[in-house]
Amino acid sequence: MPKTEILSHPTLGKLPARQVLECIFALSPEGTFLHHHREEVNTTDLADGGTLYAMNGQSPASGRERCRVIPPFVREFGTV
Repeated sequence: MPKTEILSHPTLGKLPARQVLECIFALSPEGTFLHHHREEVNTTDLADGGTLYAMNGQSPASGRERCRVIPPFVREFGTV
């Protein structure tokens, strides 16, 4: 079973998330993927061994607009 990963989004609340390389993908309530990067989140370890990513208001690093990392399959997100 994958570890719990959650993105705490300022307007959408807690969303199931997965980190792939330097990218944080979250599954929105509408079913679309949100794509952020490590510099845009603060990371907190959860008691169950999982991770909470909280948006910190920082902009993506230069060059991130060219990021082409493919998000994981929807089933990899589980539920929050």
